[in-house]
Amino acid sequence: MSYSVRHQVFVSSTFTDLAAERAEVIQAIWELDCIPTGMEAFVASNEGQWDVIKRVIDECDYYVLIIGGRYGSTTSEGISYTEKEYRYAKKIGLPVLAFVHGEPESIPVGKAEKDEASRQKLESFRSEVMSTHPIRNWKTPSELGGLVSRSLVREIKISPRPGWIRNDGSSPIALLERINTLTEENRRLQDQLDAQEAEEDDDSLESGDDKVTVYGIRRETDDGWNIFDVEWNVEVSWNDLFRDIGPALINETTEDKLTNLIARFHSLQPTKNSVRSATVAVECWSEILVQFRALGLMVQGTKKRGVNDRGSYWGITPKGDRLLIKLLARRKATPSTAT
Repeated sequence: MSYSVRHQVFVSSTFTDLAAERAEVIQAIWELDCIPTGMEAFVASNEGQWDVIKRVIDECDYYVLIIGGRYGSTTSEGISYTEKEYRYAKKIGLPVLAFVHGEPESIPVGKAEKDEASRQKLESFRSEVMSTHPIRNWKTPSELGGLVSRSLVREIKISPRPGWIRNDGSSPIALLERINTLTEENRRLQDQLDAQEAEEDDDSLESGDDKVTVYGIRRETDDGWNIFDVEWNVEVSWNDLFRDIGPALINETTEDKLTNLIARFHSLQPTKNSVRSATVAVECWSEILVQFRALGLMVQGTKKRGVNDRGSYWGITPKGDRLLIKLLARRKATPSTAT
């Protein structure tokens, strides 16, 4: 009879401001064949909830603390649930892995504490944690996920814990129920993230029908078969650009493919000569890439590829996918009114 050991990891943080970060951390923990859990999504208005939180922490092997820009809702003692969870984990001797935002001054206003008293409590809590534990600094959700993965692997080696022992021939009901709960939490996280994206759209960013100049070089041939390079530039909307490159992003594609698609806009600038080829200026591509990333429409590719594949890949985000459907989905023709 064979057995496998799975460690349970409590993920402690504020919730709404760190939805993307929590999703990355939960995914990283799953990929290590560990069991992520956490209770900050279920904070109730009575102290009976704390007994539930304690029982869950008691069952865990490791404790992951994520500190961003908010202190969070407080208990009757005047400290946040995150800080209370941290103090209890320390009290019972759980190994603590702490991750603190590396540039707190750069955290968007919508994800930072506005109340002065809460800001002071957050700073005090952050300082205490940083002086007590080895600190891993993070700036982006994906960077945090990688840090948690590497740190947890190391902690399991240097501080082994009993974990959950499961008979491979059966499926414990308790474990299945916990997995079901975590799956539901992950769905809620995605819903929270989608809602947050909608709320945090920056109206100061160019998008939609706002115009941008696309430019580059094209190689032309005149009637005398002379070959020469000509600068081209056309004005298009951001929606025009995304409508053109979006389908290629669905299954991830290379940077070269995307620039080739954008270069096709050169045809909007007519010429009397024959065009042999056209390219987009590096500066122009960089501007487009930054804008679409700022708008939350594109992300770096994540699919596994061969070790010799050095290409730069890009994919579409859920937000980008929704925009693409809106731009390209065919709609029924409006019936004409009989006269």
